[in-house]
Amino acid sequence: MGMLNRLEKKFGYWAVPNVMLYIVISQLVVYALLLTGMMSFATMPLIPAAVIQEQQFWRLITFIIAPPYIPAGAFGGLFLAIFWYILWMMSGAIEAAWGTFHFNCYLLLGIFLTIAGAFIGYWISPMAPIVIFPNFLYISVFFAFAVLNPNFEFYLFFVLPVKVKWFAYFSAALLLFEILTVSTWGERIVILMPVMNFVLFFRATLLHSFRSRQRRKQFQVESIERSEQALHTCFLCGATDKSHPNLDFRYRSVEGEHVCVCSACRDKQS
Repeated sequence: MGMLNRLEKKFGYWAVPNVMLYIVISQLVVYALLLTGMMSFATMPLIPAAVIQEQQFWRLITFIIAPPYIPAGAFGGLFLAIFWYILWMMSGAIEAAWGTFHFNCYLLLGIFLTIAGAFIGYWISPMAPIVIFPNFLYISVFFAFAVLNPNFEFYLFFVLPVKVKWFAYFSAALLLFEILTVSTWGERIVILMPVMNFVLFFRATLLHSFRSRQRRKQFQVESIERSEQALHTCFLCGATDKSHPNLDFRYRSVEGEHVCVCSACRDKQS
């Protein structure tokens, strides 16, 4: 974040406060135009082949403001409204934690990497069906929110409270599954690049979390090993308080050294 702090001193006045609200409003306007037939949803996504071969350069912008989906019926429209509200709420929380300039840079980096990934993927696998919607925007915002607020709860089916970190783990697993199941390397690049802004911004946090988890596991292993070690070992028969918990162990001086003797050996000597 040191470089971002230096950039903020020079270019911070360019930052757009509450930028996600403008994106959501733009998607809402586009959604209304799509419903009235004034726009076609097919012209919205980023398709590298269409940009290169047909010079459809507007796709470099329109994919950002494309609605996540076109719902059928009022109930679907309600879920779309809830989705927009949650996206705006999570973005506001991230912006409040980081500041406007840092959050703007996070989104801009995600947009740049998504566009770059689309064209790199097309170059690697020109026959792959590469079509980009603003999913990168949602997943990168969601992951950032989950790291900053891991114990925030969403109500699954409006009933079951689930912490956002578990949703994030599940989403990461789905992302990994998608990477492993696609057929071309170009498609893998397309999937990976949009989340690289999250990796770059949170690399220190993720590394610290990984190391802390490793230290915690090591401490637990050492604690178990210490708990399994015997505190008392009879120097005559080798019995321990772990192998023979019913015996009584006492210490006495033998040739100037304190040694442990179990009750069974003491009885034999008496």
